[in-house]
Amino acid sequence: MRNIDKIKSLEKELGKYRKKVTDQDKIIRKLSGELERAHAGAIQLQAATDAVLTAAALAHGEAVQDEESGKSIGWRLRVPLFSIQEMRGRYEIHARRDEEEAAYILGVVERKEPETP
Repeated sequence: MRNIDKIKSLEKELGKYRKKVTDQDKIIRKLSGELERAHAGAIQLQAATDAVLTAAALAHGEAVQDEESGKSIGWRLRVPLFSIQEMRGRYEIHARRDEEEAAYILGVVERKEPETP
């Protein structure tokens, strides 16, 4: 094989690799964007969960005081241990915002048929 033919063959092969790299770069960019959106959603979910638990502790918890000074240092709400899988499988929860009552209304009902993972 002549040098020119070798060069052309190698240039063709290089072109194929460049296309593969470009295609993979597009896929990585797309996945990166999806990952960023998923992460942002997870952060929003964490903030919402923290807010609900905080509101529940403030509304239904007990005040906690510093033993030495007697000053209030926060609230504590005890929740019995539970299985996330069992709760999700056995119950469903619905939530709505009620502007008239200035409250979120949470409803929990037992599922007609338990959900299976």
